Amino acid sequence: MNFNDVVKGFCMYNDCVLSEDGLQEGYVVIFDMKDVCLGHLARVSLPALKCFMYYIQEAHPCRLKQIHVLNTASWIHHIMRLVVPLVRSELLSLVKFHKGNIPEGIDQELLPIEYGGESSTIDELDRATKSLLDKYRHWLIESGQFKSDESKRTRKSGWWGFFGSKSPQQVELDEKTILRNLQID
Repeated sequence: MNFNDVVKGFCMYNDCVLSEDGLQEGYVVIFDMKDVCLGHLARVSLPALKCFMYYIQEAHPCRLKQIHVLNTASWIHHIMRLVVPLVRSELLSLVKFHKGNIPEGIDQELLPIEYGGESSTIDELDRATKSLLDKYRHWLIESGQFKSDESKRTRKSGWWGFFGSKSPQQVELDEKTILRNLQID
């Protein structure tokens, strides 16, 4: 399984949960790094990571309350070097790293039994997740067919756009935009 598949799976599951429960007050995300090795870092696609971080920060319909990383590896700073440039400081302030597998500050009734909580076991939660995905299977397959036609997307013109063929209105608009953004030291 590669990083793109994991991101796609998260988004599919997230869509199903939003369809079932609607918008909630906020999410608490728990990521367990147990059995994650440095080789997994090589499988991370930077363009996919960038798109995923943009989605979480700009398009995700629910607010994140906290992000807990359990069983933090000693090499987490390598991952953070990749992620920090893509993340706003507000989101970074939500991230908490834990050396063990029992996060402090989370209601015990929300955590699975394996994490010292009072909720279901991980196997029961896994079965519930698979059941939810099965319930929405046809919708997920159908929505996977939708794609954007990038050829119809309007392009933002850059500096080199002045040398191409544009209508006079586009050139005038570009000149106004560039002059408005011009800063003189």
